[in-house]
Amino acid sequence: MERIGLVGTGFMGTTHANSYQEIDGAEIAAVASLDDERYTFAEEQTANADVYEDAAEMMNDADVTAVDICTPTPTHRPLVEAATERGLDVFCEKPLARTTTDADAIVEAVTDADVTFMTGHVLRYFPEYVEAKRRIDAGEVGSLGTLHTERLSSPPRYGTNSWFGDTEQSGGVLLDMAIHDFDYLRWIAGDVDRVFARTASWDDGHLNQHSSVTLRFENGVVGHVEASWGYPEGTPFTTSYEFAGDEGLLEFDSRDENSVRVSGGAEGTNAPSSPLATSPYTLELEHFVDCVSNGTEPDISPDDARQAVRIALAAIESSERGEAVSPAEVHT
Repeated sequence: MERIGLVGTGFMGTTHANSYQEIDGAEIAAVASLDDERYTFAEEQTANADVYEDAAEMMNDADVTAVDICTPTPTHRPLVEAATERGLDVFCEKPLARTTTDADAIVEAVTDADVTFMTGHVLRYFPEYVEAKRRIDAGEVGSLGTLHTERLSSPPRYGTNSWFGDTEQSGGVLLDMAIHDFDYLRWIAGDVDRVFARTASWDDGHLNQHSSVTLRFENGVVGHVEASWGYPEGTPFTTSYEFAGDEGLLEFDSRDENSVRVSGGAEGTNAPSSPLATSPYTLELEHFVDCVSNGTEPDISPDDARQAVRIALAAIESSERGEAVSPAEVHT
């Protein structure tokens, strides 16, 4: 049984706490949070977890085997380093870090400590995206040519002290939300050579942003990612993709009754939507727990998480400079 020390009791902390309740091989043994409601959280979301205000104190004193970090992005590096110094395995929510310096430091820390480490790029566990990866790997669309994704919502209105609206902390829509698609597209198409982006920003009491990003992959594939925090409050969260190859096309739109549409030379029929028995967040945490218990490497490597950060930061820099930027050239 893996005993988890959960750091953070906000939206993602609650999501992870719900998932651990469904995982037989793990339990939340301790909770650390600066939130005044941390005791209430522990009472409602855990069985008998010890409660701490200071995460380092929790790592020192609580009987935990792994740490799950669900706190704002700038806190990830010091928390990961604190955990690895104590030999604890770590799950860290995305994005890995706010800067390339912090991302590099995290990768170095987890590598030197030889601990199990995984970042929460949960899109890889959503069934529509798993199915597309399976079909692409099976050659059903032939050689990939163009990739298009959308991830659209209203601005996030949760988070301690509205930290999402502070781009110095969150990185805005490109680092916090579009990074899901950056990681996924790199997973199916390989490394990115350069990025060109345009971002519109406005403030109505919350940070609104709408970004359009073009990715040129090293193998010549072209990707386009549209990401928005610019829709009115109450607008349904929307995701979609269109992956085209020289032998077929895969499409998905969360507004459509079909989870995956297939056309061209791709084999099989459209896949109808159906209720998901297990949350993708539970699936990713189950994988992490299994890796910790069995000493295996997670599907998402530290470098995968670092490269996703680099792509997002290249997109931010491109938006600011008005020119294409290579992720390899980004240094922050």
